[in-house]
Amino acid sequence: MEKKSNIIGQATLTNEIGRILDIFIASDGNIRPHFILTGESGSGKSFTIKTLCQKKEIGMLEINAAQLTKEGTAGNSLSKALSPIMNMKSKKIVVFVDEFDKLFISTNSNSSFANDITTGVQNEFLKVLESGTTAVYGDYGKYLDADVSKVLFVFAGAFNNEDKITLDKLRNFGVKTEFLGRVGLVYNTKRLTLEDLYAILEYSELLEMYMKIFSDVRREEVVGKIKDFLKKNYKNNPIGARIINTLINQYFIKGGEIGLDDVEEVTFQEKLQLN
Repeated sequence: MEKKSNIIGQATLTNEIGRILDIFIASDGNIRPHFILTGESGSGKSFTIKTLCQKKEIGMLEINAAQLTKEGTAGNSLSKALSPIMNMKSKKIVVFVDEFDKLFISTNSNSSFANDITTGVQNEFLKVLESGTTAVYGDYGKYLDADVSKVLFVFAGAFNNEDKITLDKLRNFGVKTEFLGRVGLVYNTKRLTLEDLYAILEYSELLEMYMKIFSDVRREEVVGKIKDFLKKNYKNNPIGARIINTLINQYFIKGGEIGLDDVEEVTFQEKLQLN
């Protein structure tokens, strides 16, 4: 089946972010409208950015904000996370900061240590956004100056899966006003419809890979069973589009059985045979 090039379920968002990237490219990276991308888990935040960067041939670096510690604290500091920029040949780079919301929403958010880490990391992002260069962690523990003058930052997070995140809501979560002054654009992915999930399933690369090694399995049977499950559990789906890969893996690994609970008895050898 021909791979579908469109980003399913986020047409309006794709057009707007695509325009941002077009401006970024046309200005040779001199215009950098940094933005925040929110939306519930599994709605396609990282997939949208990755796909658009690939289509527009822009370099991309993904870092996980939840794993960051402030400079001087043991762990993965921002200077370490940004170090791959030194090896990226592209002058125009998108840095996708995933799980940005985890800096503000945490089970440890009431501890002074966690607040200190959060504030420290946010301040380090501010320094990078205000500068043309930043120090990154290099070989042998040495810090090197990296050019970030043509880097566009995208800060993404689910923010408790709240709808229509605004600048005011972000301030309430703990994002600094100074930060929002430099990253003042906010975009929200929309909740994927059942039809969106069906379309994602139909064009699943993972499903096609499985079908190539299980010649005795009828594709229509796999798709039909997964669609039926998606329909029955649509309102209780906690992970959005990610559930599709979970169900596909379950179907082929657990002998055609799928569900949110583990299958007690695996009948893989009896039901599904490898080529």
